[in-house]
Amino acid sequence: MTIENTNTPGSTSGWAALPWSRLDGPVGLELAGIDVRQLAPEIIHAAIAEAQLLVFRDQHLDPLALTEFAARLGTPEQYPYANPLHDAPYVVPIIKEPEDRANFGGDWHTDTSYLEQPPAFTLLLAVETPPTGGDTLFADMYGAYAALSPRLQEWLDTLAARNVSGMVHDSGGAHAAVAGAIRGNRAAKAAEAVHPVVRVHPVTGRPALYLSRIHSEHFIGLTREESVPLIDYLQNFAVRPERCSRLRWAPGTLAIWDNRCLQHYPLNDYHGHRREMHRIILAGERPRGLFEAPRDA
Repeated sequence: MTIENTNTPGSTSGWAALPWSRLDGPVGLELAGIDVRQLAPEIIHAAIAEAQLLVFRDQHLDPLALTEFAARLGTPEQYPYANPLHDAPYVVPIIKEPEDRANFGGDWHTDTSYLEQPPAFTLLLAVETPPTGGDTLFADMYGAYAALSPRLQEWLDTLAARNVSGMVHDSGGAHAAVAGAIRGNRAAKAAEAVHPVVRVHPVTGRPALYLSRIHSEHFIGLTREESVPLIDYLQNFAVRPERCSRLRWAPGTLAIWDNRCLQHYPLNDYHGHRREMHRIILAGERPRGLFEAPRDA
């Protein structure tokens, strides 16, 4: 479906005049037949504020070109738990070889929520994809929050959660088995941060759930044992099928998504085939909630 609008292409709202198609599901717009570098950053920012996820096909960018494009949208940051390409210090290759069984990021999450200032955006470029499989699912955290009962919303509005890197990056964490595939950096210092469970988007002003099973250790003021059942419930509730869109990759597909209002899940259903992606994260801000959350205990 093409998005129709009378806005002029030169305005910040002119993104809607472009021939976008919607992904299957509640989030995401796709644009084909254009070099993404021809679009003004303001157009991309306006589109992503509306759609949360943008997909561009046939973008065969080398690491330097990808970095230069990303720098027009924001400030690239180095990811502490994987080594970047030698000649492109902000580009992390995410590779699953045919003999690997585990994949990187193989559960629902938002990127690096254990940092004090998690990234605002992630750019992911497909370099090599399997003949079938390897899709990524995206879940709408605005929609997840809106679908909760008012009483549960009111309680969650007052909660904060401790997010820790060790749940995925320590020797027993979820990513331990894939450290080789992403050239894991074991020297990186462990990170943790306390963030509100309901995050207010700094651009749209909309509230979104902001926690995940693989990063959120416990709620402040509650024990891990008390927290896990609610974390599990919210995680499962947030990613129900009606809140998810599916991205099918091909070489040259570039996705840009907003970590402040989406979770994503790379499917691991292509054993025996190689998949290589190049990722850049862009600096974000300290998450703010509907209240000033306690950040101790």
